[in-house]
Amino acid sequence: MATQQAITLNESNDENVKLIITTNVPTAGTALDLTGMSLEAFVKPTRATADSDGAVWKGTTTGGQVVITDAANGKATVSIPGSALTTTQTWWRVDVLSGGLRKTAIYGALTVTDL
Repeated sequence: MATQQAITLNESNDENVKLIITTNVPTAGTALDLTGMSLEAFVKPTRATADSDGAVWKGTTTGGQVVITDAANGKATVSIPGSALTTTQTWWRVDVLSGGLRKTAIYGALTVTDL
């Protein structure tokens, strides 16, 4: 079950976004054990912008921009570089990849404060 979460970040600042990824099994809000999984994060101009669009920033666990900090308790940190944070970006999303499947874990509106 994906969680909708709006966030506000500062323009041109390197930002670390701490996450707790949850599932609805056995009950809503249960931490998802991320052992053996990977994560991808996106910062986009709009929700409809294709993930492959040149205006989209993408971070991954394999690239080091997304770090699973406590797998058993669903904790991770997304490190977004200041170069990706402009006022034209309005949407963010984090996906969990496991066994060839992609599931959106967290998504929502992104407000970038014009500094």
